[in-house]
Amino acid sequence: MELMEAIKQRRSIRSYLTKPIKEEILEEILDSARYAPSGGDSQSWLFGVIKDEEKKKQLAQAAGNQSWIAEAPVIIACCARLDNDMSKLPKDDFGVVVNHTRFGEDFIEYMNQYSDRKMAATFWCNAVPLIPGEHIALAAANRGLGTCWVGYLDVRRSSKILNLPENVACLFLMPMGYPAEEPREIYRKTLGEILFYDDWKQNK
Repeated sequence: MELMEAIKQRRSIRSYLTKPIKEEILEEILDSARYAPSGGDSQSWLFGVIKDEEKKKQLAQAAGNQSWIAEAPVIIACCARLDNDMSKLPKDDFGVVVNHTRFGEDFIEYMNQYSDRKMAATFWCNAVPLIPGEHIALAAANRGLGTCWVGYLDVRRSSKILNLPENVACLFLMPMGYPAEEPREIYRKTLGEILFYDDWKQNK
């Protein structure tokens, strides 16, 4: 399948066949995540491959009791390492400088004073698995598989279910399987609705 075809065909699928995913296909799909970019080339993502029926049910419960999640042959747990506490880094640390520039020093100082340092780190790392995760979603679409991003998730509970160490958090789930539903056509905005060139006022 051509890349643009896979991009256009990808849908959020919430109903799956019981047909198993061949191990070589699953490994190919997961391998796509390794080629994603990351800030500072940190590659601080981790992905759990969940096939155990009881674990899948527990994760579905942690995701707002969305029982359809457990029907997928595989659930990918999209995780991140929480290794850096920004409050303990020197002000000239490049990551600190970048975040001061992006969000302002007042906001960073506010976050640095938040008492639960693990949850502060979880907040900062929320986007870590998103780009490699979308690589997985597109590689799955290329193989005729359906996926769905699940962000409605009790992060503490899901991390406990998976017995993750203290410096790792499960931030999203991605059920994966062969679709048992016909993907519906969805409206997408036109390019003209999502682009501007050079200066907002010149275009709007």
